[in-house]
Parts: sequence; structure tokens; C-alpha cells
Amino acid sequence: MGVQASPVRRIGTILNLQPAMRPIMSRSLRLLLVATLFLPALLSAQSSRLRAVEATATTIRAADLLRDVSILASDAFAGRATPSVGFDSAASFVARQLRALRITPMGDSGTYLLHYPLVRAVLDTTQTMAMFESSHWMVGKDFLVTSFLTPGLRNGGVVYVGHGIKSQKLGLDAYQGLDLKGKWVVAHSRLSLPEGVTREQLGTVGVDYTTVLEEARRQGALGILTVPSAALLNGWDASRRRAPVGRDLQETVGRAYAPYPLPQVLASRAMIESLFGSTFGTAAAILTADSLRHFPPSLVLNPSRQLSIHLVAQTDTVRPYNVVGFVAGSDPVLKNEWVIIGSHLDGAVGRGANAAGDSIFNAADDNATGSAGTMAIARALMAGPRPKRSVLFVWDSGEETGLWGSRFLAYGPLAKQAVTYINVDMIGRTKAPGSDAPGEQELSGPGEVYVVGPGLMSTMHERILGQVVRDFHFATLNRRYEKPDHEFFYPRTDAAPYMEQGFPAIQFFTGLHGDYHRQSDEVIKLDPAKMEAAARTAYVMLWLVADDSERPRFDKPVPPSLWFVTPR
Repeated sequence: MGVQASPVRRIGTILNLQPAMRPIMSRSLRLLLVATLFLPALLSAQSSRLRAVEATATTIRAADLLRDVSILASDAFAGRATPSVGFDSAASFVARQLRALRITPMGDSGTYLLHYPLVRAVLDTTQTMAMFESSHWMVGKDFLVTSFLTPGLRNGGVVYVGHGIKSQKLGLDAYQGLDLKGKWVVAHSRLSLPEGVTREQLGTVGVDYTTVLEEARRQGALGILTVPSAALLNGWDASRRRAPVGRDLQETVGRAYAPYPLPQVLASRAMIESLFGSTFGTAAAILTADSLRHFPPSLVLNPSRQLSIHLVAQTDTVRPYNVVGFVAGSDPVLKNEWVIIGSHLDGAVGRGANAAGDSIFNAADDNATGSAGTMAIARALMAGPRPKRSVLFVWDSGEETGLWGSRFLAYGPLAKQAVTYINVDMIGRTKAPGSDAPGEQELSGPGEVYVVGPGLMSTMHERILGQVVRDFHFATLNRRYEKPDHEFFYPRTDAAPYMEQGFPAIQFFTGLHGDYHRQSDEVIKLDPAKMEAAARTAYVMLWLVADDSERPRFDKPVPPSLWFVTPR
């Protein structure tokens, strides 16, 4: 068997080049000719992979989705609250499926369960107190704690910032020349405005202006002390009968649905009078500023005068968890970049029975459908061609109570290799053609799925979405909610913490309905064909993003709702 001629020699022969002329062919021309020779084979191989992906997508079937949803949304799982026995049962079901698929566990101690610490603190109103020089104040009588996360003694100076607004375009800066770090910040109600300034003039909070909430957080203040207005004092007695409760991740992270991290205290008139005395002539200058809309100048009280507030609380820690599995990519380099796809496994469990006597919040559409859809996508990924990038599958907990699981994961070590996030949440309901039934106005139509994200964050995602629309016809994609100021873009879903971390995100859902967060969110009302169309589309989108040679990036202008985000 003779030695096969090299591609360049064969090309020279094809072009009938004389031997003397072949050496003078430029390197660029030789490479171009080689690429031209092999391009049909490369295109054919890629086309074959795409046909295999399309064929694999069709293995996602409505009957399988309905079976899994019926299990997850059964009465036996009682709505899957975080934490609960029902959630444990749902998580065990998911973990068994992942184990059968031989998907790599990414939880604790070789399991699929990734725990996170959640701390609950109940304020002890018999021991919480405040001290300022010779004054000792008790909670309930002299001040109220309106919100807090962690107990402890906080001692520091006092800074008064009036209305607390900072707006460059209006020339307002309540913080000019001040350092809030390690100090208590005294401000008026967030409804307070200087004379002549309207909400419309201020614009969008975080974009056109900031308030004391953001400035105190950003500058490292100890907490916020609110000057009492007439409206706040009217609700004093009702508020004092409630013991504040702080509940969040042990190390709170993120913004979307996360509790405010600094303690907030409502002062009594007597407390303000004692704190400020004759600083502004009389304390009345501060106590009446809100109603008169004339605020004394911002200032730091005498540094030797320290305010101490001791927040005493009873605490306990629980350990909810996400279910997490991993599929390695096929490319030796790109497999180190991860695409995360997730659905929240928990439901919004309420109390009491409805008129029909049903007291179980089965949470079928929200979000047994998304959880089943992500499971179907995992099966398809293991059955079809493997994309170049790795995929991390997540069924998170605590979405309905504060995005606990997604905040923990997005800000944690498992997200360090992530390049994008795909969310599947509520994919099971359909509005009948021409229907104007109450509660169905926001639902997508037959075969129609809402998609949010690509047009606002990533040109690569937008390009691939165009390919999905052109080449794969599993669902009609509707982008009515892809607006930078819409809550379905941010902060409404598990995608929010990933977006905060600078990852581009893609969200698939089918819309709200009258059974949302009610006992009537039942399996019988689902559209299995819609679930199939949504899951197939999400699988194809996931595969194309994970297999593309271009790295997904948040490369479009940052929307105003994400003013605090730095894209990766």
C-alpha cells in the first residue's frame, strides 16, 4: 500500500501547479486551500451532531414529564416546603434518577445533596437595649427594632444624614464629607423628600439616585436609626407586640429577595431628643423636619459620644439543601467552563383550606413542572451527544422563601467555573385560544413559551436563540417579558443571583395564572404538550450554548435594574 500524498500536494495536483511553483504558494493560501478541502467534511460532521441533538430532543416526551410531575406534586409530598419531610421525599426522588443516569454527584460527602446553613434569630425583647452616655433605653418603650439578621452588640458614633438622598442630577448629597463606616446612621423615613423635589424628578433608585439603605450598606455603617414621623408613631403599639425575626443564610449574600443586612431601628421622640439635645438649637428641628420638608445639615455627632445597641436573640440553625449533579463536557479545555441549568424544587406552601376544603398546596406548575423538565433534560443530555462544556444540574430549595438555594450556589465555589445560567420555572400552563378567563391573561398560548434574557445580556445567547428559532421548531418563543425593568427579568426568579454575579442568564416559563401559590395549582390543570415543547427547547438551547466555541458573556449594556452588577 503506497504512501498517501499530503493534502497540500494533492491540492497542488488538483490545481495543476508545476512542481517549481508549489514552494512559492503562500502559507495563508495553503491553509485556505486545506480548509476548503476539509470544510465539507467538517460541516457534515457538525450537521450530523445537530441532527443527533434534534433526535435526542424528541425523546423528551409529555407522558414522562406528566409522570414525574405527578410524583413531585402528589399529596404525599405536601407541597415540598423548605425544609420539610415532603421536600426530603422530592429530593430523594430526584437523586435516585440522577444515580440511575450515572450523573456525578456534586453534594456533600459524595452525595447529591449540597447543604447550606440557615440561621433563624428571634429578638429577645426583654433583654435588647440601647445605651447613650447616661441614658438606657428598652426596646418596645424607647425604640423598636424593625428588622435585623444577626444579634450582637453594636457600638459606634452617630451620623445624621437628613433625607438620606444622593442624586447627582438634582445636586443632592446628604453624605458629602461624611464617613459612615462603623457608625449608626440617623435618617428620616424613606418617603421623606426635600421641598420642591418629587419622586418623578428623582428617577430610578439605584440608577439616578440612592437612599440611606444603599449608602449605609455600601459604606459599612453599623445600622440605621429612623427619626419617627407621625405615621410611624401611629403604628408603634401594633409593632411593639411583634418580636422581630431574622432569617437568612448564615453568611448573607446577594440582593434579590435577600433581607436587608443591617439592623434598622425606629427611635422614639425621647430617644432623638436625648441623642441630639441642642445640636440644632432644639431637637424639634429634627423631629419636625419630615413634615416641613426642611432638613438640618448632615453632620457627625461628637466622636466621644457613642451609641450602643445590644440586639439579644434566640437563634437556631437548620441545614436545607440543593440537589446537584454534574455532567463533564467532551472538550479537554472547554469542559472547565460550566453551564448551570436549574429549577427550584420547593413549592410555596401556605396555610388553611380553600372553599373546596383543600389544604394542600401541591405546587404542580410552580415548580414541579420545571423540576421535571430539568430532569428530562438531564436524561436527554446523557442519551445524546455530549457538548464541549460541562453542565451542572441544580434543583434548589428555598426559592419561595428568599432564593436561599440559588443565592448560596451563585455566590459559592461551585459557580466559580460557571459561564452562564439557564432557568426552567413554571412551564406547564396554556391559555386556550381566544380565552379571556380571569387569571389566564398572562399565560402563553398553545405551543408557546416565554424566554427572557438573551436580548438584554448576551450577543452569543441571542445568536444561538436565533438558531433555535430557525432550525428547531419545538415551540414558539415569545419575548414579551424581555424588558430591563420587568420583574420577570429581575429579580423574580432563581436567575437573579447569577445575574448579580455577572453571568448572562436565560429563562424559560409559560406565565402566571389564577392558581399561582394557591391550593388549586394541581396536576390536572397542566398541559403536558406544553411541558414537552418547553423542555425540548430548553434542552436544545442548553446543548448549543454548551457546545459553542464562543464563551458566553454578559456583553450587552448592563440594564438599569442591575446597576450594581459588573459583568464577568
